[in-house]
Amino acid sequence: MRILGFRNQRKDLRTALQSMRNHGIFVNGPYRRRTGTFVFSVSSCVITEDELLRLQREGKFEAKDLQEILTEIRNRPA
Repeated sequence: MRILGFRNQRKDLRTALQSMRNHGIFVNGPYRRRTGTFVFSVSSCVITEDELLRLQREGKFEAKDLQEILTEIRNRPA
């Protein structure tokens, strides 16, 4: 069952990336951290795979919503 969950998560991730690109949002990646977490560069900001999937679930791929979230991510402590 774990393999099917992983496959569904990959499909959701591809859908999210394509949706962002369709809205004209520049997305680069994925890059893998040493911990195994995938990260993406979105408008000069680094977000994790989980954050990207959360954005998709919440339907926040509009440019205005995304800018608010990216600002929040930039301001969090490293």
